[in-house]
Amino acid sequence: MDSDEGSELYASDVEHNYTNIFKESETDGLIDSYQPSFDAYFTHASSRTRTSTNVFSQRVVPLSPEEHNAALARASVHACTPQVPFDSSSFKRWARELDEGFNILFYGLGSKRGILNDFAKHVSKLGHVVVVNAFHPSVTVRDMLVSIARVPGVQSTSTSALTLERVAEHFGNSDSPHLFLIVHSLDRSPKLARAISSLALSPHIHIAASIDRLNAPLLFSASQLAARKGSFFSSDHPTKNVGYSWLWHDLTTLAPYTIELTFADRTSISGASSSRARVDITNPISGPLTETAAMHVLAAVTAKAKKLFSLLAAKQLENANSSDVSEVTSAHNPHDQQHFGLTYDALFTLARDAFIATNDTALRALLGEFRDHGLVVSAAQPGTSGSEVLWIPLRKERLSKLVENLDGGAT
Repeated sequence: MDSDEGSELYASDVEHNYTNIFKESETDGLIDSYQPSFDAYFTHASSRTRTSTNVFSQRVVPLSPEEHNAALARASVHACTPQVPFDSSSFKRWARELDEGFNILFYGLGSKRGILNDFAKHVSKLGHVVVVNAFHPSVTVRDMLVSIARVPGVQSTSTSALTLERVAEHFGNSDSPHLFLIVHSLDRSPKLARAISSLALSPHIHIAASIDRLNAPLLFSASQLAARKGSFFSSDHPTKNVGYSWLWHDLTTLAPYTIELTFADRTSISGASSSRARVDITNPISGPLTETAAMHVLAAVTAKAKKLFSLLAAKQLENANSSDVSEVTSAHNPHDQQHFGLTYDALFTLARDAFIATNDTALRALLGEFRDHGLVVSAAQPGTSGSEVLWIPLRKERLSKLVENLDGGAT
């Protein structure tokens, strides 16, 4: 009885204490600031996140083709290439796997060209060898077929052009010789990869290829990867069964892609600049304007055209110097350079005062040569009817250097 009464007194005391605590908290504003976890989540998720305007691609100045080539030359002098040891005894195992009806696909970091060429010499004792440099931009399926046609017996039955079907049919016979296709950088030529799928299941065609890119497996479908050589191959219908029958081997060498990148366009720095965008619809520019290209064009134009170019460049530099620093540093492409340009009417007034062009026809004739080569681009001025803005699609530093070279050559 006493315990029950004591417990009731204790409970009332606790309730009284909690009431006082909540009252004190309400006066301090603590109750209003408290939120359950799920309410706090939705409150935070409903608020808009603010993103910084300091985009990395706008803060870093892109390289010109000349600067890019100079940087590559400097890096190659101090480059230290680690060497991964390779045991040539693997050639026998690879040859055995090819003989068992598989084709081999080599992946890994580094150039594999030297090792595959040595493997081609190893299997040359077992049959005919055709090496395909798929990294070459101009290589085609026809080039591969022309090389295969040089194998004795392949072209002797007909004088017509060799096709993939005829190659598969020829090497599908039991008495045909063995053909070893060594393909470097297969992922560089998707058309060549599709053509090889028609030959890979032929019993006497053995393929050893290399890939360099991470997304190279996307070239092959699941059914093509699961296909295997076997008795289902019919010489009457050799192209109905397509696939690769790959065995994947890690061939990491860490060797530089010196030969593979020989034919690459080093002036196209992907992602570094958006200056490849087309500015004027009537004057599409296929590539970025460089100082070297501009000097070549300026060397072939008349003296008046050079003066007009210098006049426009001087006014554009003057506008860039008077603008905000953030606007100048963020102006990487021709669209951004537009607000540094000059209207056609203002350029005509300056050209007339400098005795460069006394009428509209003469000015447009001088500008025509620059428009055709992309040295001067134009766009409609916002907020006006028919007025256009002219500018040179070069950044401030390169335009200044170009003007200095032009003035130095004139003197």
